[in-house]
Amino acid sequence: MILALLLQAAAAPPVPWAVTTRLEKASKATTSSAWSTDDKARLVVRCDATNEKIVSIQFIPKPGFAAALPRPVSIKADDDGWLGTNWQFPGVGAFISQDVIVTNLAVVIAHGKTIHVRVIDPDNAVVEASFTGPGEGPIRQVLKACDYEFGVAPPRSAAPLPSATAPDAKSQPNPDEE
Repeated sequence: MILALLLQAAAAPPVPWAVTTRLEKASKATTSSAWSTDDKARLVVRCDATNEKIVSIQFIPKPGFAAALPRPVSIKADDDGWLGTNWQFPGVGAFISQDVIVTNLAVVIAHGKTIHVRVIDPDNAVVEASFTGPGEGPIRQVLKACDYEFGVAPPRSAAPLPSATAPDAKSQPNPDEE
C-alpha cells in the first residue's frame, strides 16, 4: 500500500504555481510556474537574488527556441487586451526582466483565470499557449523574495554622482582685500 502511494506521488505532475526556492552558492532563486493546458509550454515568474534582486517572467516551450535577438511576446488575461513588448531570447525560452513591464505583467497574471501567451518565435512563427491563472498568493510570494511590492515597480537608484566640492576659501581671491 505504501509503495503504491509513493509511486503515485512520484508520477504526479508538479502542482501548478507552487512556489519553490533553490539555493546555489551565492544565489537564491524563488519561482512559481505552471504548464500550459496542452503541456507544451511553461510560464514562470522568477526572483533571482544575488548581488542584485531581479524578477523575470519567462516562457519556455517544448522543445525550446533558438537564441535570437529580442522578439515580440504578448500576454493577456481572460478576454482582456493583449500587452506586448519585445522579450529576450537567449536560447531555450524567452524572458522579460524590465521592472515596470514585469510589475504590470505580474498583476495581469495574478488576476487572470486564464493566461494567454502569444510569441513570434525566431522563425517568425506564432506560438500560443494558455495557462490556468495562479491568483495573487504565489505571485506575491515570488515578488516578495526580491523585495518587490505587488503592483509597484521597484525604485532603482542610479549610480551616485560625484559630489561637487566647494572651492577652498583660502585659495580664492577675496575681492574685499584688493
